[in-house]
Amino acid sequence: MRPLSPSIAFAPAAITNFFEISYNSPTPTGATGGGYVLSKGSTTSANILPAKGHVFTDVVNGDASYDAKTTRRAVELLLSEAEVEGRISLVQEVQTPIGAGFGASAASATSAVYAVAHAAGIEKRRSEIALYAHKAEILEQTGLGTVSVIFDAVGAGAITVSGEPGRAKFVTVRVPDGTRIVTAFIAPFDKKDALSSKSVSRKINRLGHESLHNFLSDPSLDALASEGERFSGALGLESVEVKKLIKLAKSAGATHASQNMIGYAIHSLVGSDEAGKVATALLGYSGDVRVDVFDVGTRRAGFV
Repeated sequence: MRPLSPSIAFAPAAITNFFEISYNSPTPTGATGGGYVLSKGSTTSANILPAKGHVFTDVVNGDASYDAKTTRRAVELLLSEAEVEGRISLVQEVQTPIGAGFGASAASATSAVYAVAHAAGIEKRRSEIALYAHKAEILEQTGLGTVSVIFDAVGAGAITVSGEPGRAKFVTVRVPDGTRIVTAFIAPFDKKDALSSKSVSRKINRLGHESLHNFLSDPSLDALASEGERFSGALGLESVEVKKLIKLAKSAGATHASQNMIGYAIHSLVGSDEAGKVATALLGYSGDVRVDVFDVGTRRAGFV
């Protein structure tokens, strides 16, 4: 254990635009599907001091009362298996909206297990440490395959073979210079509402299987984004506000726009010259909408 100074780690966030749930019946184990690793994510600073059992505190964006359930579960799984006890203190900065399909829980849990493992002197491969974040996402029903991408990958593309970190296969596509991802966030979305519904899950898997097949026949950024639009429109989870924001982004110059999977939020692909115009148009929709502009991520998860 190394309690003298905090261990700090970063993991990028990611947006999913279509997916198919993978099962080890009847339990979800991961997912295939497409999306974008973002230029921003979550940073975790971790300290561990001697104590009996696990005493856990987590301050998220300055909020000491925030219920970071996925991060807590990931850290507890890591420390329990490593038989490490202590007073764990985490300070997390989350740069994306939370609870709306930006992969914030995956980025937060992944950066946390990396930081805690280093602070506790736990020596494992990066994929082995990330596995605890992957398991926590599934147990808490906050995600399925995001950790298997963000722990080591960057760019845009699709998971073509599902699985845990180190086993899932992520196929990337070429992203033109100057590509921006402009997003608009309305409100959090409880993924349990969708993933616990058998009829919705069946529809997700039918549409997601089709989208992955179509993407693999033309593994390009245009195909990736087009399949996201098709999936989003056909799934039927777009609220009236989400539909309006998608239309607004495209009318302002976005080449593609669709709903985050899954969230009351949208993402749009925009050239650098049009990013400001699209962001301004989305901001004009409502004062309650949060708008962000991201680059496609090039920074891998790791220590800061």
